[in-house]
Amino acid sequence: MTFEEIIQRLRERDDRVTQCFFFWDGPTWQHIEEVRRTNPQKAAAMRKPVCNTARPALLKVLHSLYGGKHFDYSELVSDFYYFLVKDDKLATIQDPKALMGWLVRTAYYFFLHQKIKNDKVLENTPIESLTDVGDDLEADEEENRTREFVMETIAAMPNKTYAKILDEVTLEVGQYKGKEKIDKMRQLADKLDIPIDNLYVKVSLAKKQFKETAMRIKMI
Repeated sequence: MTFEEIIQRLRERDDRVTQCFFFWDGPTWQHIEEVRRTNPQKAAAMRKPVCNTARPALLKVLHSLYGGKHFDYSELVSDFYYFLVKDDKLATIQDPKALMGWLVRTAYYFFLHQKIKNDKVLENTPIESLTDVGDDLEADEEENRTREFVMETIAAMPNKTYAKILDEVTLEVGQYKGKEKIDKMRQLADKLDIPIDNLYVKVSLAKKQFKETAMRIKMI
């Protein structure tokens, strides 16, 4: 595919091209061509991506920021994709051939901003503050319309990991208080197989996306 076609398909939110461009973990076109020079039969048997994949470039950006620390590529890049399509930022690219360079620069500053924000949350937030997590999402049983709106908003959130976490927090944790709530949050962290501090960061980011989604639904 040409860069013009890729940009257009991404702007149209084409699922096949989006998955290929951001998440393809097979061989790139460049690698297949390199193999073809020495082993045409092997190259012919290699699965080809439907477009030029950005995954290797984005991985380099993330490794440069996180070093040897663990990061969730799919989650981070899903957030980045939402950032790109939310305000149609890809429409600002004047030269389609400059797509990859533009993408790397944009991704670097986006991921850097997210990392600084996450690190700041972890540094300044004690575990005890988890007693407050989810309070703003608790729905009174008598206010069915409010509860329905909360669940509708969670279902409409673009990041399904965040949606799942908020769903768990709202339904399983929100009804508890004090130490019981902390215990439930720890159980939820174990269930999701993530550190408790990391869960708090994800809840904080998820709540931000929840509010953005709720505002969008209200405007519609």
